[in-house]
Amino acid sequence: LPLASACAGGGAYLVSPSLRAAADLRVAVLPFDNQSTDISAAEIMRALAAEGFGKRGYQYLPLDEVDGKLSGLGISEGGQLPGLRPAEIGRALGADLLCYGDVEDFTFQNLGFVVRKSVVLRVRMVSASSGETLYEGSGSGKDVKLYFNKDEAKAAFVEQLAVKLVQNLLKIPLKREAEAAAWKALDRLPRR
Repeated sequence: LPLASACAGGGAYLVSPSLRAAADLRVAVLPFDNQSTDISAAEIMRALAAEGFGKRGYQYLPLDEVDGKLSGLGISEGGQLPGLRPAEIGRALGADLLCYGDVEDFTFQNLGFVVRKSVVLRVRMVSASSGETLYEGSGSGKDVKLYFNKDEAKAAFVEQLAVKLVQNLLKIPLKREAEAAAWKALDRLPRR
């Protein structure tokens, strides 16, 4: 029998009173920084975060529109954003609320006796006009299974290879864990 553990942990949160007073609820979800080894992680988590803002009553700018305008500033990925002040980004995008994100982990390890899936996301919403951090949160989604029986471990190894292949083909790797991490990262964001 496998020993299974699944959790969707959160982290520390910051909610500024200024966020509740924000008149313009349009959010520019900027390209996320990616600390993981999965090249698609930042794009996947950014789309999930944008969806999360929408579910909480914020209007997010279309991601391709944000990318087009950032391209005009010489920005094509999240790691380049610290080179610009929030005010510059806000002016270019026509939005005061800017969402920065950092994918800290996006891992699918299949070692036979251990199958570990882990996603960790940190988001930060900044007012472009004041530079104040209005919201900050982090979330994780994890699933770890341990197999002590050699035959079960072999079967699980093959099964998880198939799962990973299908998820990659459908462009939804670590779907359950990614959704949990995005949800938890935005969990304490005030609804509008």
